[in-house]
Amino acid sequence: MRRNSLWFLALFSAISLHGISASFAQDVSGVVGEAPIPNLPPTPDIAWMGGGMWSQSTVALSPDGQFLAAGSDSGDDNIKLWRVSDGSLFRTLGRDLGGVKAIAYLPDGQFIASAGGPIFGYEDAGVKIWRVSDGHIVRKIPTGYQQAWSVAVSPDGTLVAAGLNDEVAVWRISDGVRVKTLRGHTEFVFGVAFSPDGKMIASASKDGTIKLWSVPFGALMRTLTGHTNYVQTVAFSPDGRTLCSGAWDMTVRMWRVSDGTLLRTLTGHQDMVRSVKFSPRGDLIASGSWDSKVKIWRVFDGTLMRTLSAAGVAYVNGVSFSSNGQTLASGSYDGHPRIWRVNDGALLGAFGHHVAPVGAVDFSPDGTLFASGGDETTIKLWRVSDGTELSTLAGHLDLINTLSFSPDGQIIASGVGSPPPDTLETTIRLWRVSDGTTLRILPGHVGGTFAVDYSPDGLTLASGGADKAVKIWRASDGALLRTLGGHGFWVGAVAYSPDGQMIASGGDVAIRLWRVSDGTVIRTFPGNGYVVSSLAFSPDGQTLASTGDGYGNNLQLWRVSDGALLRTINADPNGFLQSVAFSPDGATVLSASGYTFLIRQWRVSDGSMLASYSRETGTGMFPELPVAFSPDGRLFGFGRTDATVVMARNAFAP
Repeated sequence: MRRNSLWFLALFSAISLHGISASFAQDVSGVVGEAPIPNLPPTPDIAWMGGGMWSQSTVALSPDGQFLAAGSDSGDDNIKLWRVSDGSLFRTLGRDLGGVKAIAYLPDGQFIASAGGPIFGYEDAGVKIWRVSDGHIVRKIPTGYQQAWSVAVSPDGTLVAAGLNDEVAVWRISDGVRVKTLRGHTEFVFGVAFSPDGKMIASASKDGTIKLWSVPFGALMRTLTGHTNYVQTVAFSPDGRTLCSGAWDMTVRMWRVSDGTLLRTLTGHQDMVRSVKFSPRGDLIASGSWDSKVKIWRVFDGTLMRTLSAAGVAYVNGVSFSSNGQTLASGSYDGHPRIWRVNDGALLGAFGHHVAPVGAVDFSPDGTLFASGGDETTIKLWRVSDGTELSTLAGHLDLINTLSFSPDGQIIASGVGSPPPDTLETTIRLWRVSDGTTLRILPGHVGGTFAVDYSPDGLTLASGGADKAVKIWRASDGALLRTLGGHGFWVGAVAYSPDGQMIASGGDVAIRLWRVSDGTVIRTFPGNGYVVSSLAFSPDGQTLASTGDGYGNNLQLWRVSDGALLRTINADPNGFLQSVAFSPDGATVLSASGYTFLIRQWRVSDGSMLASYSRETGTGMFPELPVAFSPDGRLFGFGRTDATVVMARNAFAP
């Protein structure tokens, strides 16, 4: 199974113009699946989720300490919930395409408030309230197309406050009505916090000041000055008498709330302080900084008690104490939320696996393993039964574009390469599954290898890449047996027929069918006017499914024997399909688009839509959504742009 969006991005302008004109020129008679069928399941029946995040801009522990929420505004654009007990990924609160700047649990732990950016042309809801149990957005709060930089929930759970550009806005959660607008800052409000009694709000601003506001009256009570750079974050002590702040001047400061007196300045960080929190007893302060450190300070005298650090931690953005004060969560740009023990600073766990988009997936032939390849250049092997990560295959220097297990399941092939001119590596590697050893390195394709597929007998490999060629390699020694040329664009899809006698390839708007024995072109399928992005043979070898990078009419089924077009399915009128997969019984086919993050399942016999999954399918800035059926057809797995791997149950398995 392979990725196809990377090379598409490099050709986006040319292809999209061609695709748009072609879509209007096509005869759309016989097109099926144009109108969505009502009441289709929006969320797959998930068996488990793995993977990770690109980065974290904020973290929050649930009031009961069972879940860690982490939000991202860099690539992921979503909120992920992790079980603290075992580090498993529980749920993704997605579709917050404006990014997540800040999150806060409501007091009952059943809902999360988020702050982010509005999406022009999509929605004006910089503040959202999410239900944890199912990931639904229960309240969208318009922010006047202003960026929401921060968010806080009142102690009684009735109000939510956010920094909107240079203002602080306060809304009633029950109906989303804005009840207060606090004006006085002259720059962005990066941080907000309610006092424990809910009567005050503290705000931290890029203008270098902290302001204390009366919630009932909406009046400015006090302005605190002293920081010498942007103030990023504020937090009240549990008794409400002290305020803590962190700023870009690398200091943490403590203030007396009653009169605004500066009580203490804590120094020691070597970069901006992004987050501060009081412990539940109020005796400690935790601070997270872009120096990649978390520091714990004693409130009584400002003594630095300990510094939390570990290999791989990069740019700490958020910290959060557990309700008992014994553990501390941190989030950072390296993509791994972490849990630390407070009393000795021990790292208890780092959550997550992939930390970049997952662009390639494949099942082992016996169905016990699932492989995923990420843009962070690693391959992960997962146990299908429970989602346990079994091993990491490391050694590539570039994006993992394609994966294919050998028929005996003992070897996995991977192909890599960013599109030119960013190509760092172009090879195909053969790895021993049992221990992750690299058995052989093949040169691949100049400019990057984008597709690879093992022959059914395991003796050869077919590959495609940026050199517009299809290559056939002998698996035993890596010898290049044959090069097949003729495509007009990079070859992004190759597939052996089930009997191993033919190879289908897509590298331009046409699909070529090659005879393996002598490299002869048996047949050319005209395609649908779009660059071919993915190919799959039906289990009986009689039908070939193809997808195209273009708007609408982008899934086609062809009869292999004579090249006749059997059916055109308008699988995603607003998106570009990246992958296709037949179920093992050949009765259904999956299509996936990383541009609209839709996975849809279709009945092959009549082209009717059986399911349309729009939630827990990912989000983010790049189109990645590779899919694969398990050998027994009971499951399907997919990888997502937000670094997540998902295993779902096939509701239509026989």
